Amino acid sequence: MSLVGAVITPHPPIIVPEIGGARQPEVDSTIRAMRTLSGLVAETAPDTLVLLSPHAPLTREAMGVCVADRYEGSFSVFGAPQVRLELEGNPELANAIMRSSLEHQVSVRALGGSDGQPFPLDHGALVPLYFLADEIRPAARLVLLAFSLRSLPAHVDFGRAIVEALTAHLGRVLFVASGDLSHRLRPEAPAGYSPEAAEFDARVVEAVRRDRMEDLLSIPESLRETAGECGYRSLLVLLGMLQDIPYSAQVLSYEGPFGVGYLVAMLDTERSASGGSLDV
Repeated sequence: MSLVGAVITPHPPIIVPEIGGARQPEVDSTIRAMRTLSGLVAETAPDTLVLLSPHAPLTREAMGVCVADRYEGSFSVFGAPQVRLELEGNPELANAIMRSSLEHQVSVRALGGSDGQPFPLDHGALVPLYFLADEIRPAARLVLLAFSLRSLPAHVDFGRAIVEALTAHLGRVLFVASGDLSHRLRPEAPAGYSPEAAEFDARVVEAVRRDRMEDLLSIPESLRETAGECGYRSLLVLLGMLQDIPYSAQVLSYEGPFGVGYLVAMLDTERSASGGSLDV
């Protein structure tokens, strides 16, 4: 098995120093957790990051798998064009994920790769990569994924297909589930306020903390919609990947200072399998 672990990350651009500036103390818990997470990720020594971003190109009927040779992006739309990232792709692994998905009857479509140009990275990918990519030596390659509007079980099946593709991969892969939680935690939240939003976040955090990712499936649709979340389907893909794999989860931080829930967590598959644990 080449899956060395998985991480759950938020993606607010404000946690990037060149963007957040004087407001960074308001998200200090998340920033410190992301720095801790980057060190933990570096210890796993992945050669490829498989990252699912809610802001990658989305279609209703098919998951997206980017087969590009290269990726690049900047924070220019957030006023920091000087902050740029460039990563090599892993089209061989991307194509293996596509084949495995089709074998599992999961609809997928290829992103990028047709014109030879670098695939553009959205902020759902850029923010986690800003913290994670620089710590990994030698530099890791990237496979970007997108979820769809298909059923929730289809996303769990996508996770199973990804893991099956990894079993034949000789390298070391870390999965990154990018996604913010509720967008309605406070009256000033960008999507408005719902008093039930905090319940959604609490149930997600507890499922991760207790190593019971399957509990995510019991969250009612009405509560998910009320919360205005964006990362739930990323977590369902992760659930599918971990269903038959022992793991140990560590919640590094959770906060919602701007009315949006930010969860940072590490899910270790290697130390769990060997009887170890995470102490952070």
